[in-house]
Amino acid sequence: MRTVRRIISLVPSTTEMLYFLGLQDRLVGVTDHCDFPEEAKKKFKVGTFAQPRLEEIISLGPDLVLAERALHRKAIDELTNAGIRVLAYSPSSVEDVLFIMNDIVRACGTERAAGPLIKSLGERARGLSPRPEGKRPRVFRLMNAEPLITPGPGSFQYDALRLAGARQMDFYSRNAYVMVTFDQIKEFNPEVLLFCGVARGQTPPPRCKGCHVSKPACQRTAEDIFTGDWEQIEAVREKRLHPIPCHTICRPGPRLIDGMELLHSSFLNI
Repeated sequence: MRTVRRIISLVPSTTEMLYFLGLQDRLVGVTDHCDFPEEAKKKFKVGTFAQPRLEEIISLGPDLVLAERALHRKAIDELTNAGIRVLAYSPSSVEDVLFIMNDIVRACGTERAAGPLIKSLGERARGLSPRPEGKRPRVFRLMNAEPLITPGPGSFQYDALRLAGARQMDFYSRNAYVMVTFDQIKEFNPEVLLFCGVARGQTPPPRCKGCHVSKPACQRTAEDIFTGDWEQIEAVREKRLHPIPCHTICRPGPRLIDGMELLHSSFLNI
């Protein structure tokens, strides 16, 4: 197997991983959505996260392409048929996120240099002090308000919140994301609501390229979302409504551990 010198990342989280692991000099292409760290924005763009341009990817002559297993299924087949090595992932737990980093450094032959960095992240994630089930605050993570969508047991977000000390809704489904009803949320009666959005008075983030929603969730405030019937929910009455930036828990990269630590600290006060 040839040495990996030229990498293209089609996933924002794996782009972050490459910088964290010291492999940024091998990175020759990213997507428009790879926005962290700032230096990543200067890399050659090969399309969007959802629609990478395969001809440009092939023309760059990569030794390795990092992809998302479900979203990039067609691209993976075409790149593989073109003789390009692809590593594709769909993490469903925090351990999966750590596995991906280990897999990347194995492919690049940098285990000795990068291994301690990954080990440190794992120790931080596993070192969050567990809380008895009865002392875990009821937490609901709202990803979308219309329809109501939350991470399910098959999502790394659900696992990250569990490790951070949250008690979450039980689901029969093992899906990564689950559509729920307001009545289900009302019955669960969360003590904390985490949502994609901004605090009142905060400048909203720029729209993602290709977003055509009139007012995307990331630009809404708690006052926009949690009105009317929501006032029956304990978290709304007690004003425990927390907008969380995408990188805090939505992106399965190195900063996920930072987000878990922040949430763990905040849950201790409930």
